Amino acid sequence: MKGDMVRDLQEKFFQIAAKEKRIIYRLFYLAYIIIFWVFVWGSLEIIRQTPNASFAYNLGVWSGRAAVTMLAVVLIPGILGRFGIQIKVTRVFTFYRRQLGITTFLLSFTHGMLVRIVARIALGWYPISRAPLFELFGSLALSLLFFLFITSNDWSVGRLGLWWKRLHRFVYVIVWLILFHTILQRVSVWSVMISAVAMLEVVSLIYSKY
Repeated sequence: MKGDMVRDLQEKFFQIAAKEKRIIYRLFYLAYIIIFWVFVWGSLEIIRQTPNASFAYNLGVWSGRAAVTMLAVVLIPGILGRFGIQIKVTRVFTFYRRQLGITTFLLSFTHGMLVRIVARIALGWYPISRAPLFELFGSLALSLLFFLFITSNDWSVGRLGLWWKRLHRFVYVIVWLILFHTILQRVSVWSVMISAVAMLEVVSLIYSKY
């Protein structure tokens, strides 16, 4: 009985995701606007050192955590597919993989700006010469995500052809960079989650070859 209920819910969720793409695209666009607004507002609060500066910083921290979660969501369907596991809910993620990827970059960018870059440039905090190792891994991951972000469109797919696929395979490198970015700070739910995803990614790639 309970299993039937779960299957019914999955089926309804799948049908809505497949039929209401226009509405869901608009929700993604709204999310992009909100994330951009958080970045602009938070940057101004930190630069001006207003009473809301610490709240803006915390929003930056949670943007990073949301980005890690989003990256895991993007990668899970591919991992399951290579193991031959079909779950209808995860297939929904493949419908909106591009939008999820864009959201991952925007959240990562907001995280980096509010937690480090704005303070470093505007206030002279955290000089680059004293940047900890975890920050270097995070900066490299963000740099690679930027290239995936600017090519997440039909024009780039058609223009780059085979090279588009090769470029977007850098996501396998990015997940490991983010793993080191998180785990070098401390062991947390986020570092454990991305570690599990990174390991499963490797195992699934090996499994698919044999």
